[in-house]
Amino acid sequence: MRYPVFLKLEGRLCVVIGAGRVAERRVRGLCDAKARVRVVGITATEGILKLADEGVVHLYQRAFEPSDLDGSALVIAATDQVDVNRAVQTAAKCRGILFCGADPHTDSDFIVPAVVRRGDLQVAISTGGNSPAYAALLRREIEAFLEDGHVGFLDMMGDLRRRVYARFPNAPERRQAFWQQLVTDDTLSLARQGKWTEIEERIEVCLSS
Repeated sequence: MRYPVFLKLEGRLCVVIGAGRVAERRVRGLCDAKARVRVVGITATEGILKLADEGVVHLYQRAFEPSDLDGSALVIAATDQVDVNRAVQTAAKCRGILFCGADPHTDSDFIVPAVVRRGDLQVAISTGGNSPAYAALLRREIEAFLEDGHVGFLDMMGDLRRRVYARFPNAPERRQAFWQQLVTDDTLSLARQGKWTEIEERIEVCLSS
């Protein structure tokens, strides 16, 4: 059993060794997290080449060197060569850097889950590496469930959080009671129907009660 976390990688250096299709998926995920991305690989996909041309990632089209990992927060080995992935693993562990290998022959510190994104809402799905296909299936089902109403609801809750704290700055139990009263299946149902005015009315009632 692994410990699930969401890492804050904005502005931090992350290294991907390999520049093929699997590597490109990992690169794009890191770019979405606003990391500084270094890619090392002899042959790169058109997608990675385009990202490099746009200055989104730094691409080095050559063989891996251990010094490529210096200063990085995490590293992903995504080549189709077991010996290279193991060399990356050794270099990462010697430097105390979080490591993920894209093949079962390496000892990864973390795995990259299947992810559903709806605005700031993220749902990560992992099967512990037992069945990526099953994780992908679950992702599609969750994508179908998370309609646009969830995004609007979450945006509203983000704005409301500051308002609630200002209303009850020294009463954490009162803030907790407010959220328990507001965030219910009924309120979410209103969001799915786009009934934002009714939700605002509920907010006023909860703030006053």
